[in-house]
Formats: sequence, structure tokens, C-alpha cells
Amino acid sequence: MDKINKIIDVILSEAQDQADQILMKADLKIAQSRSENDAQIEKIKLLAEDEIATEKESIAIKTESLIETRSRQKRLVQRQQLISEVIDLALKKFGSLSDQEKVDFYIKLIDKRNIKAGTISLNRSEQSLLPQLLTRLGTDFSAGEVVDISGGIIIEHERIENNLSLDLIIRDNRPELSVIVSEILFSAEE
Repeated sequence: MDKINKIIDVILSEAQDQADQILMKADLKIAQSRSENDAQIEKIKLLAEDEIATEKESIAIKTESLIETRSRQKRLVQRQQLISEVIDLALKKFGSLSDQEKVDFYIKLIDKRNIKAGTISLNRSEQSLLPQLLTRLGTDFSAGEVVDISGGIIIEHERIENNLSLDLIIRDNRPELSVIVSEILFSAEE
């Protein structure tokens, strides 16, 4: 039985050696896999950190840009409000002109449009200007009805109406007026 025990011992010893070799190989593969995985994890971490840093930088730039854009928009709105107030103030100031200054202005409007005849309509508060206007313009012009405008004149001739009301003149020329007012008010800032 000793021989059988020796054979069994040899077989078991060889089996143990093979098992140890298999375990060593498995441990080696596990260690290599772990090493490779750790390297991959480290690489992913570095890439993620780079992406996070890039994203942070991008967000910071976008935030600055957004803040600057909103600031410019706010300044632009404030400027536009100020320009509008100046134009409205100029329109109100027209009401404080003397009768002679208003008549001169209306005559210039008529001459600029090359209007040679027609019926002149004014608002209620400017009806007193009509006699002086008609005298200066001549017999081709006549008095019309009272119209609901803030200032300016409306001239009708042969079914053509020339609306020279201040509201319409300001509305039609607001972009150009805004540029002029802006240049005057903000030329030092730019």
C-alpha cells in the first residue's frame, strides 16, 4: 500500500503543482488586468478632469459673455429711452415756440414739399396762425377744418392730402432723429 500511497502522493503533488501554477497564472492575469484597469481608470480620470476643466472654462466664458451682452442690452435700452425722451421733449418744446416761429416752420415745410396750393387744416390751439399763414402763402391756399393733431398742418389739394403733422413727421423720421440725438448725447462715450 505504500506504493499506492506514494503514487497517490505523486499524483496529488503533481495536481497541487499544476493547481499552484494555474493559480499563479490566474493571479498574474488578475494583476495584469488590475494594472491595465487601473491605467484605464487613471486615463479616464485625467480625461474627465480635462473635460471638466474645459467645461468650467467654457461656462465661465459663456457667463462673462452673457453678462456683457445683458449689460450692453440694458445700456442700449437706457440709451433708447433717453433718446425717445429727448425727441418727445423736442416735440413738446415745439408747443412753446412763438406764433411767428411756428408760421415760419410751417412755411418751410410747405416750401420743402413744393406744395403750391390747397386747403390748410390746423389743430384747435393753432387756429390763430391761419390768417398769418394764408397771408404769407397767397390766394392759392385757403382755410380748412380743425383737425385732431398735436401740431403741424394738413394740406388738401385735389383729393391729395399732405399730412405734415408733427406726430407723423417725428414717426417717419424717428430713426434719423435717434441717430442725431445719439451722436449728440453719447459721442463722448464712444
